[in-house]
Amino acid sequence: MLWHMTNIASPKPTESEHAPLPAYSVVVPVYNEIDTLDELLTRLTSTLEGTGASYEIILVDDGSTDGSTEHLKTLAAQDANLHVIVFSRNFGQSPALYAGFSRARGGYVAMLDADLQNYPEDIPLLFAKLDEGYDMVSGWRSQRKDSLFRTGASRILNRYIARSTKVALHDYGCALKAFRREMVVHMLSLTHRCRYLPVDAAALGGRVAEVEVRHDERSHGTSKYGLVKLIRTAFDLVTSISAAPLQFIGLLGWAFAAVGFFMSIWVAYVRLTQGDINTMGSVVAIFFFLSGCQLVATGLLCEYVGRIYIEVQAKPYYVIREETER
Repeated sequence: MLWHMTNIASPKPTESEHAPLPAYSVVVPVYNEIDTLDELLTRLTSTLEGTGASYEIILVDDGSTDGSTEHLKTLAAQDANLHVIVFSRNFGQSPALYAGFSRARGGYVAMLDADLQNYPEDIPLLFAKLDEGYDMVSGWRSQRKDSLFRTGASRILNRYIARSTKVALHDYGCALKAFRREMVVHMLSLTHRCRYLPVDAAALGGRVAEVEVRHDERSHGTSKYGLVKLIRTAFDLVTSISAAPLQFIGLLGWAFAAVGFFMSIWVAYVRLTQGDINTMGSVVAIFFFLSGCQLVATGLLCEYVGRIYIEVQAKPYYVIREETER
């Protein structure tokens, strides 16, 4: 086992001089998923062996505390196709994916969550689409088994992303995706911290496609994305792909200025025609409304400034504590 400190700009994976490179790589972030690991690897291994091509499975333990780490090490000792990366702490799903990408050697690289809501058996569908010349293929959960709130919120967010990025996908958030190795190498060269794979692939000029995949209810454990985290993720996405919120504030400011101008005309008219009247209630209501808008605008500006502050610090995107030998 070796200790690695890995920064945002991860190096290309080293290639063994003796072992041939695999045709396929599958990256799986793992965080407290011990109940699904055995079934996941059984189904994933069976699927990849069914392709008749060489493969590797890269499992990235994102600071698990339920025994997943030790179990992954045991499984890796029994199967040479498994490669396990262990983080020093919980860094998040995106850093875990990029750590796996940095070690992937396959010509095609797929990603899959460990919760088994996406079917490992659908991975060949994505590889077949890559064969048509696409650089990235995303799964489309046309029959989602999530709550009505989660599904509805995703549809709204997907429409906004499609308009902002000009990439027409139905389901940006599906955890089942596949890439050509060349696209993965280009994505590893990016240095920003808020990563969003379809947006990054499109920004790099990649050809992006989508295929329908199956979706299942979560049978073990609990989702790592609660309501608060989902809202935060959506906000991070919106503010990372465009400056539309800041532009909206400018338009809102002009609208308030226009409303204030016409209100001043109305107040002057009332004063001249009806004399001095008590309008304190209206003034107080307008004051609190405008103060609230100003605080929201200030908070949004601080969010953008805070992102700049975090980016310039250039802290490691993740730190690898242990890594099994190939």
